[in-house]
Amino acid sequence: MEIAYFNGSFLSRDQIHISPDDRGFLFADGVYEVARWYEGFIYDMEGHMARLMRSLKEVRIEWDDADSFPAVAMELIVRNNLNDKPSLIYLQVTRGAAKRSHAFPSPPIPPTVYAFARGFNPEKEMISSGINVILHEDTRWSRCDIKSVSLLPNILSFQEARDSGSFECIFVRDGMITECAHSNVFFVLDGILNTHPLSEKVLAGITRKNILRLARESGITISETALPASSLGDISEAFVTNTSFEIAPVISIDGKIVGKGKPGPVTRLLREKFDAEILALKG
Repeated sequence: MEIAYFNGSFLSRDQIHISPDDRGFLFADGVYEVARWYEGFIYDMEGHMARLMRSLKEVRIEWDDADSFPAVAMELIVRNNLNDKPSLIYLQVTRGAAKRSHAFPSPPIPPTVYAFARGFNPEKEMISSGINVILHEDTRWSRCDIKSVSLLPNILSFQEARDSGSFECIFVRDGMITECAHSNVFFVLDGILNTHPLSEKVLAGITRKNILRLARESGITISETALPASSLGDISEAFVTNTSFEIAPVISIDGKIVGKGKPGPVTRLLREKFDAEILALKG
C-alpha cells in the first residue's frame, strides 16, 4: 500500500480525492518540486527548498507549512519502506479548490498539497553510455524559471523525441539553445564548459548548480552564455543534467554524432566527481 501526503495528513494513496474544482486541475495553477533519495539522504534539500520557495513566491501561492517539506519527504521514505532504495519524492502545491474564475480566490483559500515517494531504477549503466537527443523549437511560455505544473509543451516535445528513438529534446529559441524538456544541457566548446545562464528562459536545475560547482572545483573553465544552435557542429562534448539521471552524456543530436560518439573527458570527469560526492555523503 502506497502512503502519500495530502493536505497535512499521511494517507493511503487510494484514500486521496482531489476536487474537480481544484485550480491545478482546471488551470495548471500550481508548482512542483522533485528531490532524490540516495538510500540514506536527500541530495541538496536546501537547494530544492530555495527553488520551491521561489516558485511559490513568483506565482503568489501561500503555503504556510512550506518549511515542512523536508520532514514530509523523510516521513514518506520511512512509511513506504524506501530507506534502502533509490527514490524520487514529488511535491505539488496548487492554489486550491474554488469556483472556476481566472481571478485568484478572494478571500484566499488553503492550497492543495500533495506529495509521494516512489522507488525507481536510475538505469545508470544505460545512461552512462550516452543518449541520443533531438532539437525542437522552444514553444514554452516565457517564465521557464518557475517550476510550474503547466508542462504541456515539454510533454509534447519530449514525446516527439521518444517517438524518434531519442532520450531527450533540446530546445532552441530565437536560434539559441535554452535547455531540454526536463533537463539542463551543457556543451564543451574549445575546452570550455558552456551552459545557458540563469534567466526566465531556463529552470535553475539543482543538478545543474552542483555540476557547475564541481566543475569550478576541478579547474574547468565555465561560460554561462547561450550557445547558438549553429555552433553545434563545433562542440566536442555535450551532456544533460537532472535529478533523476544526474548526468547523461549526449552522443548524437538530430542524428549527428557529437565528438567521437562517446562520453568525452570533461563529461567523464564530472560524472566521477559527482559519484564521489554521493559516495562521501553516504558515509
